[in-house]
Amino acid sequence: MPKTNPVSVGLIGAGRIGSFHGETVARRLVDADLVAIADPAPDAAAKLAKNLEVDAAYTDIAELLAHPGLEAVIIATPARFHTNVLVQAAEAGNAIFCEKPMALTLDEADRAIAAAKAAGVPLQVGFNRRWDQAFAEGRAAIDAGKIGRPQLIRSLTRDPGPFGADPEKIPLWTIFYETLIHDFDTLLWLNPGARPVEVYATADALVRPDSRDKGFLDTAVVTIRFDNGSVAVAEANFSALYGYDIRGEVFGSAGMVTMGDVRRSSMTLFDANGVSNDTWRRDTEHFIHGYTAQLASFVRSVRGEGVAHAPTGADARNALAIALACIDSVKTKSAVSMLS
Repeated sequence: MPKTNPVSVGLIGAGRIGSFHGETVARRLVDADLVAIADPAPDAAAKLAKNLEVDAAYTDIAELLAHPGLEAVIIATPARFHTNVLVQAAEAGNAIFCEKPMALTLDEADRAIAAAKAAGVPLQVGFNRRWDQAFAEGRAAIDAGKIGRPQLIRSLTRDPGPFGADPEKIPLWTIFYETLIHDFDTLLWLNPGARPVEVYATADALVRPDSRDKGFLDTAVVTIRFDNGSVAVAEANFSALYGYDIRGEVFGSAGMVTMGDVRRSSMTLFDANGVSNDTWRRDTEHFIHGYTAQLASFVRSVRGEGVAHAPTGADARNALAIALACIDSVKTKSAVSMLS
């Protein structure tokens, strides 16, 4: 389908998720064009650009930001670079979609938010569960009052196993900064208007106990108390052998909503081995519609159209605040107050 007056988008970061986002813009969105890709790794941007039929590839982010006609950027670099790249993009006048986490400290988050505000550009953060149909319908049911007042809330992330990564190459506290950060945003989003007041977290290396002494953590459980009286639990593990398991639940005074399913579909096989279902194995398969919808919403925001529930810089800061409280809680082995 030909694209009509598309938004010109640049991609910064040509790794796994950046490549997927680039493919989404190039091949799945009808109102956006991927016009340039940048990655400091030699040939990374050029290889992806060739695959996606993009004319411009750079190793220097500044050169991408100077690309003629550029309107918006997708930031998919390693997390430690997000804030600086975001500020650079904002100062260049580009609308910004930034993968989570937007920042690793609250000061960095404030700097990112301030840069986007000063530049007057849209800033959206990649919390894709908001765009998944089941989670969106769950939030709609909560907004409609169908479950009454939220009392118990749950969100979990279990990455597909077997775990094969090198723990020494995984940054410290990744389980909070990059994995559970999704759950923290989800819990806040499914409990609209409520403020977290206390966080308690416990974490360990249960998948790779041999790496525990080096600070590696692959399993965590977090309890959050909110000022509306509700209590939330988030959990994560890096190796679910049965598949990619993402679920949410909100129990309220008048009912309950559940969201997410590790099964790929409702098709169930009955045979000589028993009863079985195929399960999701990759985030980009499970949430392909959510990933696409979030970038479609970003493009609409670049066009000046309002988008309900799009996660903002402030939302990213709120989720980060919980992640940082979790780190403090694990270090001190005690609950951490969020009141200040």
